[in-house]
Amino acid sequence: MTEQDQQIKQLTEQVEFLTKKLYGSSSEKTKVDPNQLSLFEDPVLENHQTKIEPTEEITYRRRKASGRKAELTKDLPVEEIHCELHGEDCTCDQCGQKMKPMGKKLIREEVCFIPAKLFKKVYYSHAYKCDCHDDSYETQPIQCAEVPKGPIQRSLAGPSVLAWMIHQKYELSLPLYRQEKEWKTYGLQLSRRTMANWMITVAKDWLRPLYDYFAKILVKEEVLHADETHYQVLNRMDGRDATSQSRIWLIQTGKECETPIVYYHADLTRARVVAEQLLHGFKGYLHCDGYSGYKNLPNIELVGCWAHARRKFKDVPGKNGKAKQAIDYCNQLFKIERELQELSPEERYEQRQLQVKPVIEAFYDFLGSFIPMKGKLQTAVHYVLNQKQELMTFLKDGRLEASNNRAERAIKTVVIGRKNYLFSTSLAGAEANAIIYSVIETAKEHGLNVYKYLTYLFEHLPNVEFLMKPELLEDFLPWAKNVQEHCKGI
Repeated sequence: MTEQDQQIKQLTEQVEFLTKKLYGSSSEKTKVDPNQLSLFEDPVLENHQTKIEPTEEITYRRRKASGRKAELTKDLPVEEIHCELHGEDCTCDQCGQKMKPMGKKLIREEVCFIPAKLFKKVYYSHAYKCDCHDDSYETQPIQCAEVPKGPIQRSLAGPSVLAWMIHQKYELSLPLYRQEKEWKTYGLQLSRRTMANWMITVAKDWLRPLYDYFAKILVKEEVLHADETHYQVLNRMDGRDATSQSRIWLIQTGKECETPIVYYHADLTRARVVAEQLLHGFKGYLHCDGYSGYKNLPNIELVGCWAHARRKFKDVPGKNGKAKQAIDYCNQLFKIERELQELSPEERYEQRQLQVKPVIEAFYDFLGSFIPMKGKLQTAVHYVLNQKQELMTFLKDGRLEASNNRAERAIKTVVIGRKNYLFSTSLAGAEANAIIYSVIETAKEHGLNVYKYLTYLFEHLPNVEFLMKPELLEDFLPWAKNVQEHCKGI
């Protein structure tokens, strides 16, 4: 093959890859050709299981979704509507006597929606005096009733309004300019600038202490996941152009952690120094992708991601047989991992040595049997070979996972939000986003209703002296007993 032919082949691969990225399926599930035998399944057993006798009649009947409506609406309050006959309608057409009730029949059910409404709370502090010094020149004793502090002083923003606003933006990804129109329909004229300032204020004053508490607990764990995604900040303090990419970093606890934490961090750069700061004091295993910024951090052993490895081979365009074989090896690994999910870490470790390790060794033997020269296949093979140590690490401990999908799912929350509100005007806004996302996603990990939890925080934290007594914050963590009692459910 001439150099020109190789260049044409490489450019063709790039066109096919970009076309697939633009128009192809985003799912990583492998589509299995029913006419193609698997590398790992027993064809005799497979044919035996799917064999159908020619004389067997196959009939298809639609299954009734028994109890589906009841399951969907089981937690909703019920209002019964009884349709009865009255007056002349309840008389017999034949004898003219009044008819007697004989029973009732359920006809249909429907769900009703009550639009939100706003009302105003007005707080008054009543003053009291004593008449014990009426006849003297001494000052009369006066006492005033204490009024609970609001989340933002001299502001109309109540706890429930702030909680709903944050729920709309960060859980439903509804930008503030759309919320601006919705609040207007409720009778409240709010500008997006005001709402943004409110969010930054409550994030700094009431959510930041919990956020900092999360960071201290996080580095005491032995297994963490890390990822990051690009983010745009318009008014940068480092003098760079607004089109320069900032980053939202993610650090998350492993699946075996009893108090799961999802921690986001906003920064103007993807430099290694950020990873060093975030993971300062951490000793243990870190799940991550192949980003070099995580390498050689003190007291940290990296755990590679097999989903990233498989993705590299899926990016190989065309009908490349070697890439398909590599994907089959990865699929076999993930199939075994799914079967081991319910085991204890100790049992999972033992089964990985028996079942998973031979598949990985066979995979690397397969990669050593050929040398790709150019293109996406070469990129994929080099990635897996260079990451071999990290990709093998998960075999050392049953608490570890074969992929970093846990972190990728968490970072996707930011990606979906970013597609809707696009950017942050300042780094303060990006930091507020990271703080709020951290509190929300951690609350969801503990089964909380986010709106209830945020309302609870904004009602109580302004009236707690946690700056003087930091231990009081423990009562407001998502896993605290009183929080679990008050902030669950719809």
